[in-house]
Amino acid sequence: MAILIVPSALRRYSNQQARISLMANTVQELLERFTNESSELRNFIFSGSTLRKFVIVSKNGQDIRLLDGLLTPVGASDEVHVVAGVAGG
Repeated sequence: MAILIVPSALRRYSNQQARISLMANTVQELLERFTNESSELRNFIFSGSTLRKFVIVSKNGQDIRLLDGLLTPVGASDEVHVVAGVAGG
């Protein structure tokens, strides 16, 4: 199971857990499992089948856009971080 690191702004969707383990073979599967129970969360992270522009995802510290995008494989020892940009002033 890969570990998803949940930012504090999204922890209401993970029962306030900062780290959750999910079965997945790719980053896309991991994020789909994470967003499966909340359409609000899914719409926050995805625009259709792609990540929203303000959502940055990394695997073991490397931006997935530099790897295979959402098709980046994940394994048991991998950590996937989700960072969502927040507007404000």
